[in-house]
Parts: sequence; structure tokens; C-alpha cells
Amino acid sequence: MKVTLDEVAAKAGVSLATVSRVLGRRGAVAESTRAKVLEAMSELGYSRSTLLHDAPRRLVAVSAPGNPEHWQVQVCTRVAKALQDHDLLVTRPLVETDPEPLQTAIDAGAVALVTTTMTSLNTEIPCIRVAEQSATEEADRPGTGVAVTAAAGAHGAGAAPTASGVTGTGPGNADVIAARLDLGGGMTTAFEHLRAIGHRRIGLICNDSGELAVQLIRRFLAEHPARNLGLNLEDWISRVPKSFSGGSRAVLELKDATCTAVIVQSALQLHGALHGLRNRHLQVPRDMSVVGFGDSPTMKFTGPPATVLGLDVEGLSNALIDATLQTLRISTTGLPSVPPVFRPRLVARTSTTAARQ
Repeated sequence: MKVTLDEVAAKAGVSLATVSRVLGRRGAVAESTRAKVLEAMSELGYSRSTLLHDAPRRLVAVSAPGNPEHWQVQVCTRVAKALQDHDLLVTRPLVETDPEPLQTAIDAGAVALVTTTMTSLNTEIPCIRVAEQSATEEADRPGTGVAVTAAAGAHGAGAAPTASGVTGTGPGNADVIAARLDLGGGMTTAFEHLRAIGHRRIGLICNDSGELAVQLIRRFLAEHPARNLGLNLEDWISRVPKSFSGGSRAVLELKDATCTAVIVQSALQLHGALHGLRNRHLQVPRDMSVVGFGDSPTMKFTGPPATVLGLDVEGLSNALIDATLQTLRISTTGLPSVPPVFRPRLVARTSTTAARQ
């Protein structure tokens, strides 16, 4: 009588997914667990067909955070396509807000997670991601200090040391930093642009949750041109849901707080901000200058076209792709010892103008 995998799992006292990972030699499985599965297979007389290939294609989870920004979706789409072109299977779970889809992918044998989430997800497989460029890491860049290098331990079949970013061994320490996003530099660029045209009372509209919002607020407080004037800059920060109505409400609150310009995290909030100002019979940029974070096709067609801090979507995508292929030993091309840093660049359109005196 044919022995099933369910019977092997029951005999070994493990899940069916664990048996699948042992057979496919993929994913992280403790040696003691692997031994129990192999022993159960032997006792039950289970044999795998020799016509089957050994783990012919590896599974990679490519994921944006929950409620992602447009640039995060763009990057994940590019990464997923490139990895499929390298004969990898790709799944697209949403992570951060709900870890269950990611765990399901890991249980199914995912050997790596590639994500635009800017925080550690404490995964048991390599997490290849983007991080913020901090002041400490700025000192580690070539020519400014000692470069940061690290090597990852093997996290499942195919995982390999990487030269890019900081990694480690064991659950919660499997991060591979493929690229860094210079949010501080981007915020400085926005402030310099607005200061050059006479703005000092600059506000921030950001999401009321999420790692990106936390980082933007921190950088806003650290880089604001009025930070040394004894003002309470928290009064110029509006944390609202990532929604049209959130942006509409927030911009009017900041206008009442006497702000003359705002930096806006999401496209939905920016569209709402423009609508809210129009409803109060205010004009952009005459009564309020607006700068968006991240470009998207709709930003060229807002009323007026939005000035934005654009991100290098292609560069970020390529950095994640290269780090993934190197981590999985598909590519032998060495990565730089220090991950590339991407600074948002200003795309000046007509939603900003000189402050009214």
C-alpha cells in the first residue's frame, strides 16, 4: 500500500509543510526535526520517485508592507518579474500588518523574503530589504569611516553569505540590507527648496502608523529649518490615516496652525489636501505650497501638478534583485561591502511657489 506524506508527518509528529521542506531540501528545518522525518520515512517504507527532480524551483516571497506607498508596489512588481525570469517561483504576501500570509509562505518552503518594508520582520529565512540611512551609517560610507560588512549564515537550502548590509544567524537576525534610503537627505532637499522660496513654517502630513511615517517624523524634527528657534514642531505634524479625507482634514489643520507649506507622505493624502484647500477657497501654491513624497503617474496631473521627492525605483529594484540572486547563490557577482544609498530627488512642478509676505 502506498505511504502518503500525511502518514509520514503524523509518524514524525510534524506538519505536512515541514515534511515537504525536508523532501525539497528548502527552508529552515532543525537537524533533529529532519532526522525524525527521515526516520519516519524509513520506518513506513516511504520512497520518493526517482523521476522527480530535487527542489527544481525555489520559492521566494516578494512583499510590500500593508497599505503600501506607490513606489513600494512599483519596486516589488519589478523585483518579482526579475526573479521569475531567473526561474524562481514568487509569492506576493502582504506583511507587517498581518504576519500570517508570510508564515504561510515560509511553511510552504519559501527560502527568502524580499521586501520594501523598512523594519526587521524577525524572519527565520533571509529578509532582503531596504533600510533608512542613519547618521551612524553615513559615517560608514567609503571615505568617511570603516565600511560595514557582515555575512549571513545558511538559512535553508540555497542561502549564502552576502556582502551587502548586516545579517546574522537565527530567527530575528536574518536581515540582508540591499539598499538604504536617505530620508534625511530627502527631507533636507525639500526644506532647502521651500526655504529658497521664502517658507519657514513648514508642516508634515504623514500616516498615523507604519515605519515610514515614524522615520519621516524623526527626520522632519531633526532637519526642520526652525528646529533651533524654540518652536514646538509637533504642532506642525499631522498624523492621519492614509486616505483622501485624512489629507483634506490635515492640510486645513496645518493652515490654521499658520503653516505656509506642507510635505505630504502619500499620494492619497496629497490629493485630499488639494481638495481640502479648494473647498476653503484657497489656492495652491498661492496660499499653501505642497510637496509630495514619492512620485507616481497621477502627480503630473494634480491641480496644479505636484512638486515631489521622487525615488529611484529602478535603482532600488536592481539593488534588491542583485542581493537576492547573490544570497541564493544564483549570481556570483560580488556586491559592494556597503549597500548603495538612494537619496530622494526633487522634481519641481507647480505646486510650490514663493511664500506670501
